[in-house]
Amino acid sequence: MNHVSKTALTLLVVLAASGAASAADTQLAGCAAKRENIRSELRQAKEQGLSDKVAGLTRALDEVNAHCRDSTLIERHNKKILKAQAKVNQTERSLRLAQEANKEPKKIAKLEGKLEKARAELAALQAQQP
Repeated sequence: MNHVSKTALTLLVVLAASGAASAADTQLAGCAAKRENIRSELRQAKEQGLSDKVAGLTRALDEVNAHCRDSTLIERHNKKILKAQAKVNQTERSLRLAQEANKEPKKIAKLEGKLEKARAELAALQAQQP
């Protein structure tokens, strides 16, 4: 796995964990957790005097209040999980076929890295609350 892929994967896992931790700390989920996260960032931006960020976060909060529905978040999250599971399944199949065909060790190693990344992405999604 190259350095960029590892960095992207690490960032994805950290963001997923921080989002889950924020929601868990406040015992909120779904739209309520989104609102609270935005409000928290909004307070920080106000304290730091970041007027552009305050304006953007205020708009984001208005959008969440107007349009966020827990059922929609759950549906989107479940679709992401299904897509990630399909990617894992396809990569496992490709790896198995490459091993059965005695492909080059380099190609097999590349597929193993791809499978590891796909499994990590799936695990991160499964750990998140919508």
